[in-house]
Amino acid sequence: MARYRNLSGVTSVIWKGALFLLVSIGLLYILGVHQKLGISLYNEQYIGMFFALIMFSVFIGVAARKGEDGTKVPLYDWVLAIVGLIVGLYLFIFYPVIVFDFAYITTERVIVGLISALLVLEALRRVIGWILVVIVAVFISYAYVAPYLGGPLKGNATDTSQLFNYLYFDASGGMISLIGIAATLGFAFILFGQVMLQFRGGDIMNDIALFSFGKYRGGTAKASVFGSSLVGSITGGPVTNVILTGSITIPLMKKHGYTGEQAGAVESVASTGGQIMPPVMGVAAFVMAEYLGLPYAEIALAALIPALLFYFCLFSQVDLLAIRNGIKGLTKGELPKKENLKKVILIIPSFVILIYCMFVKGYTAQISGIYATATALLFLMLQPQVRKNWLKLIHNVFVETGKTLIDITVVLAAAGIIVGVTGITGLGFNLAMLLVAVGDHGLFILLVVSALVAFILGMGMPSVAAYTMVAVLIAPALADLGVEPIAAHLFVFYFAILCNFTPPIAMACFAAGPIAKASPNKIGIEAMKLGIVGFIVPFIFVYQPQILLSTNYQYGWVTFIISVLFALFSCFLLAVSIVGYFKTKLSLPLRIIFLLLSVLIFAPITIFDSTLFLNGAATLLSIILLIITTIHKKMMSSVETEVV
Repeated sequence: MARYRNLSGVTSVIWKGALFLLVSIGLLYILGVHQKLGISLYNEQYIGMFFALIMFSVFIGVAARKGEDGTKVPLYDWVLAIVGLIVGLYLFIFYPVIVFDFAYITTERVIVGLISALLVLEALRRVIGWILVVIVAVFISYAYVAPYLGGPLKGNATDTSQLFNYLYFDASGGMISLIGIAATLGFAFILFGQVMLQFRGGDIMNDIALFSFGKYRGGTAKASVFGSSLVGSITGGPVTNVILTGSITIPLMKKHGYTGEQAGAVESVASTGGQIMPPVMGVAAFVMAEYLGLPYAEIALAALIPALLFYFCLFSQVDLLAIRNGIKGLTKGELPKKENLKKVILIIPSFVILIYCMFVKGYTAQISGIYATATALLFLMLQPQVRKNWLKLIHNVFVETGKTLIDITVVLAAAGIIVGVTGITGLGFNLAMLLVAVGDHGLFILLVVSALVAFILGMGMPSVAAYTMVAVLIAPALADLGVEPIAAHLFVFYFAILCNFTPPIAMACFAAGPIAKASPNKIGIEAMKLGIVGFIVPFIFVYQPQILLSTNYQYGWVTFIISVLFALFSCFLLAVSIVGYFKTKLSLPLRIIFLLLSVLIFAPITIFDSTLFLNGAATLLSIILLIITTIHKKMMSSVETEVV
């Protein structure tokens, strides 16, 4: 992650001034103030200004290496910052001319495009690290060697002038389009998240979770699951979510009977799930909306049921673990005070406004996000302790929003380079054809291969970068084989983020490790058990797309309800199988039977011209086995009582 300098004096004022200007310009542009003033701007001109301030800020604020003196900015970074400012302002100033003669490539534009790519690579190294830099460099190199390769890797010849002109100035296939997502959609919801977090909205959510579930068996873990789903929905990042909620929930879980590995795993899985939980799913979801050409509201609606299935299974496992291990809830004295719960009224209006604007009024996601931000600010300011420090908190909101935008924009710019190379060389088309050939052996084989590729590409990378790559390389092939486009994109999206809690590179588990005082790898092993449903739910909505809600719902409500009920029961059986407990400890063969039945309940196998026959038969057999297990437990209990 980014290593921000600890600046002071004039340099600090300049850096924070750039961040304040970045956020202020973003607000003014999204609210359309320039239009009200009669100023006409291309969207790309705003993106140029935004990119200029990002490049300036990253080289002033982010250290070039770990060991350097973080209190001052070296001369070479001032040079890089000014060059970054010039590159962005070039797009802002000259885009009205470029848009009309894009095909006319000038030396000046090639130089600007080349410098912009090099600056993005250096910024990426500082913000994320070498792994993604190497990946982007490989893709750029591929553009030069593509004509000389064989098989599906053979691509179109591309010279330097054409490549860098396309990567920087093309509004649809290069850096501009993805930077634009950070500058509009990403900006609005990052700002919303920071207002909620800085003005103690996140604390209110944690209190709600602890008060709602803390007193029940395994209450601390249940509160972690519920609280992380709420907080994760506004942070959109597993690692951030672990740090924010895990610092409270992990010590509580350990205190009340969970091991350090279990506590870290519960928080890691729950925090990762925050990225798939509407209404705010992180920047990657906005990228998905852009690729699919759909309103963000439709993406969020489609993701709702799969997210609920994910959390239902996790919640069930936590509950079964609590019963099996005899883990009690919090005492009355450990629960949040009742007066704290009154503050829930302070966070509800912002989410109501967000949902109303997006789903009822049909406003754009960025406008809806800004309105929700204003509402959150208005209500959270009613807290006396917040009003005392409101100026400092506003300062923190602007600075932290700017820092987060630096991370997101740099990653998206790098992803834009990858997208641009796959487009101009034809690599995306070639790989799609290769995957379609794999699909000749069956959709399931293609899904497994696609899941593995998405999972590997996602290792150690921010989800937005991982999703961007798999969306370009894999999702089109799935759609070509008949998978509904939104299901195809959600499928690869899931597998691109699951690596956050899966070894060997489990970023959420590494964040949870120091808090839980446990090995990140051991946490990862426990997390894989708890999060196994995450690997299965994507297959459910590919084969049963009727569980994906949308604004233009095309399936009957009876079909939808039946499918959801089957999926819920399947997730419960999966939880029973993984934990190995239902009323009593289950034998290994019985656990395997429950696992197979959970798969058969949603399997799209047609018997007697209906998939419901197999699904219904598996459900009936499962219920019979659960009843037999319950009766056996009661009989054993009565025998034990008589013996005593």
